[in-house]
Amino acid sequence: MGCYILDDKEKIVRVFNDVVSNGPIIRVRMAGEDTIIFASKVIGIEYDHVSSGIGKKPRLVIEKLTPEQGNVLIQSARRIFLEFLVRGNPCCCSVQCVGISNVYPNFGFVLGFPESIEIQERRREERFTYETPKVVSAEVILGKGTKKARVYDLNVIDYARHGLGLLVTRKDFDLLQLVKKGDTLSDITFFCKSALIKVSGTVRHKTKIEDGKYRGCYIIGIESPELIGSDRIRRDLQG
Repeated sequence: MGCYILDDKEKIVRVFNDVVSNGPIIRVRMAGEDTIIFASKVIGIEYDHVSSGIGKKPRLVIEKLTPEQGNVLIQSARRIFLEFLVRGNPCCCSVQCVGISNVYPNFGFVLGFPESIEIQERRREERFTYETPKVVSAEVILGKGTKKARVYDLNVIDYARHGLGLLVTRKDFDLLQLVKKGDTLSDITFFCKSALIKVSGTVRHKTKIEDGKYRGCYIIGIESPELIGSDRIRRDLQG
């Protein structure tokens, strides 16, 4: 099993229209509280303007969480992960809480709209991929503790025997100039289903994507003994 990233805004809107219409229970996790899973539903899509449409900036509205403690935690969470099924396909995305909705009938929390959704798919090749979307993203910090510190939030799009592949899109192209093959990155946080894993890793390659939806973007391959060599962490990554 493998995953691909859906980053087309119109298609993401259609996915969540389907989620709203069919009303499945979604799983909600928060960075720093990864061992606790809360339940909710996506009950609507709101827009910044009265006249809704694809050109406007959408927001998600979800019901209050169960257990109740999640309703306090979500308001200060730096990152929120939503996991749900669409036509039997496990999906996952990352959002932020931007407010509370007190307008009938959408009582709950207003979330920012995700830039992408990770969707499970079939692959023929043998890979260590996740049965459900386990490794959602990675946070790479360069220059930690300095005035020039920079934080990069990158999607994890590949997990094979050799390590992890981080997707670098145009907004983060400066990262390609700051790291080179053989460099050790000491501040990497991987956001997984059951854990928040902090490791150091070695840059093994920087590969330009030549075709497909990410044509012109790059994959940075990261290898880490803490990821590859640990059975416990490997189980977390594989699911």
